Amino acid sequence: MPSPFPGMDPYLEAHYHWPDLHEALAGEIRVLLNATLPAPFYAKLEMRPEVGIVESDEPRRHIVPDVAVARDPFSNVAGGGVAVLEGARKITSPSRKMSAASETIRHPYIEVRDAEQGHVLITLIEIASPSNKRHGPDRQAYLQKQQQVFESNASLIELDLLRNGNRLLANPFLQEYVYFLNPAPDYLVVVNRAWERGGAGMSYEIFPIPLSEMLPCIPVPLREGQEETPLDLQYAFQRAYDGGPYRRGAVDYSKPPQPPLPGEWAAWAEEKVRAWRSR
Repeated sequence: MPSPFPGMDPYLEAHYHWPDLHEALAGEIRVLLNATLPAPFYAKLEMRPEVGIVESDEPRRHIVPDVAVARDPFSNVAGGGVAVLEGARKITSPSRKMSAASETIRHPYIEVRDAEQGHVLITLIEIASPSNKRHGPDRQAYLQKQQQVFESNASLIELDLLRNGNRLLANPFLQEYVYFLNPAPDYLVVVNRAWERGGAGMSYEIFPIPLSEMLPCIPVPLREGQEETPLDLQYAFQRAYDGGPYRRGAVDYSKPPQPPLPGEWAAWAEEKVRAWRSR
């Protein structure tokens, strides 16, 4: 049985589901590309370590990597009048603990390479993770990697299937363009071809994706003048979903998704789940 939703499943954006989906989706993209890429190109899965800085109120609690902290760190500050102290306090104030995961966090991505030209990188396909989309060392490392690709002869495809966090848009003109899209996209795919960079500027092909629509079929650039390979992201997602634990009880569809959806979209999601359960 497929997901309750026509495109991306918002329930799988939750930090406790996303790492599994991220790796499964990357694997399905690799399989799909290796079935469709012309010779001598091939797709391979690579892993990049990330720090995954997270926040916790429980020092001994195991922290799941790539957790997007949803609550405001200042939300517990109470209002009121001016406090007058009669003496120095002897009890330390409440605090929040920030810790970096000690284990290696794997960030999967896909490389398309040329077997006849020294296995040179042709196209890099990145899938945004929560830690890429919030300020910290993982985002800085990602943006550095992004810049290295822009300075190379490789094309770049960025898949952002997370509603929370800051988009991974390096160019301020691209940031402004996406910001003023109406309606604002829930998800976003950006394709940057290696030969569309230069003194005149940089060109991007953008796929804004609303929650209510299927994920797009996008082009995978190879070399300039060569026919591009189509990549059906919805098909890859469906295969990742069908092969995963999500419809086998791992996802609690009786509760709202995290991060939550705004009013009318929350009602829309409830109806989709209700119809899905009645099949």
